[in-house]
Amino acid sequence: MRPTRRGVAVIAVAVTALLVSARFGQPGLSAVAGPLLVGVLAAAVQVLWAGEPAVERSRLRRGFPGETKRVELRVDGSGIAAISDTLPEGLDGEASATRSLPATVRYDVTYGARGEHRVGPVDVTVTDALGLVRREYTVEKTSEVLVYPPVYRLGGPEAFARTFTPESEDRQSFDRLREYVHGDSLRDVHWKSSAKREDLLVKEFTDTRSDRGLLVVAEASEGRADEMAAAAATITMAALEHGLAVELAVPNAAVSKGYGDTHRTRLLETLARAEAGRTDRAADADVAIRADGDGVTVSVDGRQRSFADVTASRDNPIASEVGG
Repeated sequence: MRPTRRGVAVIAVAVTALLVSARFGQPGLSAVAGPLLVGVLAAAVQVLWAGEPAVERSRLRRGFPGETKRVELRVDGSGIAAISDTLPEGLDGEASATRSLPATVRYDVTYGARGEHRVGPVDVTVTDALGLVRREYTVEKTSEVLVYPPVYRLGGPEAFARTFTPESEDRQSFDRLREYVHGDSLRDVHWKSSAKREDLLVKEFTDTRSDRGLLVVAEASEGRADEMAAAAATITMAALEHGLAVELAVPNAAVSKGYGDTHRTRLLETLARAEAGRTDRAADADVAIRADGDGVTVSVDGRQRSFADVTASRDNPIASEVGG
């Protein structure tokens, strides 16, 4: 606990008045100094009595880079408080305010970087009503927030079918064409016949494989994990959208094959935490992603393309459409 600038000025005036009164015999100055010192003492007692404030924090929802979420801090106590939340690198916001306690402080946080971030602790500086004395507290109230990698749009459904869906080696003979139904793989679309009918027609085989899966393996050199994660997120989300069961392997984790919203969230969580390095699954990959100093490449059945070449735009991620 210590005096504020105002408190220092008041104490200086009081001490000066006492010194002048003692040296020059001006008792009237003592009458001025006394109330000032009493006021500072009363302020100190008020701040000491207030004690450490209690802080409750709302939970930050997960999201994608560029999204903005609202934080709410409920601070219980007494006195006037300057409240400042601690934001790590990768999150941005105006996280400070001055309020009379108890108070609720709300501010917006913009997600800037993929990863797992810790928000907090909360710094609270309590002062008396006159602003003469202050006491600083660091309240260890923290919360974790996960920021997913950005997800970009591929260059149309045909781009996905041509680039990211390898031809099956265990197909048997062609049987017939039928109308497309939701969940069919776009690799089975017969584009020439569909163009004539102005409707999607799907090739059906005498022994069509029922387990349509895709193993995505992503690797990165040091410092390139964010680019790797963005490419893997884009491809896995597109694969789920097109009815494929997706399996994922990254250097520090793996996700078994699956479908649906829960699986989508599990993939995004894994990619939010993905680190640079290599895996032992690259040889088995249907889609292999590699991020290094030369950029991000995607390999399918020995065909290698730049990730930038198969995305419609890198300027506008489609985070809101993939959910999370």
